Amino acid sequence: MSTNTPRTTLITGAASGMGAALSRHLTALGERVIGVDLSNADICADLADPVQRAGLFARVQQITPSVDAVVACAGVSPPVAGDTLVSVNYFGVADLLPRLLPLLHRASQPRAVVISSLASLHPVDTRLVEMCLDGDEFAAREQAAKIGAQCYASSKRALAQWIRRTAVLPGWADQGVLLNGIAPGIVKTPMVAPLLETAEGREALAAGVPTAVRDYASAEQIVPLLAFLASAANGYMVGQVPFADGGADVLLRGEAAL
Repeated sequence: MSTNTPRTTLITGAASGMGAALSRHLTALGERVIGVDLSNADICADLADPVQRAGLFARVQQITPSVDAVVACAGVSPPVAGDTLVSVNYFGVADLLPRLLPLLHRASQPRAVVISSLASLHPVDTRLVEMCLDGDEFAAREQAAKIGAQCYASSKRALAQWIRRTAVLPGWADQGVLLNGIAPGIVKTPMVAPLLETAEGREALAAGVPTAVRDYASAEQIVPLLAFLASAANGYMVGQVPFADGGADVLLRGEAAL
């Protein structure tokens, strides 16, 4: 494949937020985007539904025989119910991306990128994290429905660990599929908007995600990192989850690099 051939990128959560911003960015570069979302997308699917996730490979293959990159942007947060949240945030990635590997293997420089979160540093329910990593969606959904506020952080912690675990498994980096993630802090997307509209919400965000910069990020400010990781220019990063958080990681964990 010529390096000048436009790449084809599959983006979940493509109808809003960071997924929509990345779609606009790649389209402006002349690349092909296949969007997946609940509605207003090339493929409409509910990633909380295992049956619909299982059917996505065939639906994508009807559009293209291969994809150069998959970028998993789809995600939800409270007040979405915990069982739905864990199915979208974790299994909507960890179950879906391996199903799409054959499409990535047909590309010359395949990449996969996953959006985790700065929230992965917050306190988590270790049982839920373990259930996710064990691939037990039924048990994870039951546990998530019980634990309340820790569900979001737990799903993102499990996702960050899944990225590092999976990136070096056979069929991934050894076949040229470089899997990485990013961990944003607060990004001004529709998911966060309700919290930003109230003083109580803003106080809660500031307490959990302190920043060293003056404002929270726009989706467009996160896009260049996503686009690089999904591109052929990224030729050596494997299993990394860099923070794009306005300094929140440093403020929460100090100068320790690990």
